[in-house]
Amino acid sequence: MVRYIIRSLKYLLFISVLYVALTWLMSVTSYNSQVDMWTLLEAQLRSEQGVWLVVVFVALAIFYPRFGFMTRRIEGVDIASDRVRIDNAMRVFDFEFVAEEQGVITYRARGVFKRITFMYEDKIEVRAVEGGVEIKGIRRAVARIAYQLGAYVENSRFEK
Repeated sequence: MVRYIIRSLKYLLFISVLYVALTWLMSVTSYNSQVDMWTLLEAQLRSEQGVWLVVVFVALAIFYPRFGFMTRRIEGVDIASDRVRIDNAMRVFDFEFVAEEQGVITYRARGVFKRITFMYEDKIEVRAVEGGVEIKGIRRAVARIAYQLGAYVENSRFEK
């Protein structure tokens, strides 16, 4: 539960910073604007649309951990014999090996910029399950990695 709240607060901070950056960009690119960014931001947030925008931001932040993270299962993968394929699928998307404990392999994003774009929620876990592996982490990374690993496993049928 604490992890859920932290993820929600991180996402709220992220979309708030993004909104302030877009407002700054609007104030800078406006040719005949005599208004500075903070006055523009205040005027936007005091309107009825601004109130609804805040409500939407908070609602998105509350529900983000629910739809922003996923677990994907890939059949036909053995965590021991297909370790090279798993590592290669992670490397394609700039994830590096961190640890292996009790049958769970942990990867993290490589580089500070990549970690910031994932809001430091860049931990991907791969664990063995019956008939395959399960990949758990942030949705956009897990979806890409699962697709890549599935392709590697499918292509391994033709290696022999």
